[in-house]
Amino acid sequence: MALARRGGKACERAGIDGLTFHDLRGTAVVRLAIAGASVPQIAAVTGHSLKDVEAILEAHYLGRDIQLAEAAVLKLEARTKL
Repeated sequence: MALARRGGKACERAGIDGLTFHDLRGTAVVRLAIAGASVPQIAAVTGHSLKDVEAILEAHYLGRDIQLAEAAVLKLEARTKL
């Protein structure tokens, strides 16, 4: 994939070692989710399928990311103000 090759070259120039294009792409999925992007929005940015975005979030990040948990609680509180 041309984008993966470009990503790899960009990593080399930036001095990022030990990560692949796919690692960075997965990180983008998480950071977008933390920022409040929806699964379809994330898929549009990263080029993943909706199913793949959900799988990445479920398998690797959702249960362990305190920022996502805090964002969810803040959203709930904002919608249920008494």
